[in-house]
Amino acid sequence: MDVTRVSRRIGALLMFAALGACGDGVITGGSGSTTEIKVGNNFFSPSTSRVPAGSTVTWTWNSGSALHNVTFDDGPASVNQSSGTFQRSFPDAGDFPYECTLHGAAMSGTIVVE
Repeated sequence: MDVTRVSRRIGALLMFAALGACGDGVITGGSGSTTEIKVGNNFFSPSTSRVPAGSTVTWTWNSGSALHNVTFDDGPASVNQSSGTFQRSFPDAGDFPYECTLHGAAMSGTIVVE
């Protein structure tokens, strides 16, 4: 194998590694960590977060945002608000979908507890 061919393969591998590091809007938190999700005008960022059991997730509203809430299918919910924070702890593994009930499925996300 010549040097040019090796260089191209290394370049391709580095490119794929960089793309993989960018992810798809999924944040992974460490054990017992706190993960932050931004609440913006009609979006949650990231929309999917992977956290270990025992983690706490904090949603933070961008200042001056429209009214939004964080509402889970299994009950917990924030108030309608345009600023501030909302926290929820996740002691057990599972998928926990949530949405802003003011904007429906277009403004939704999932917490994946591993």
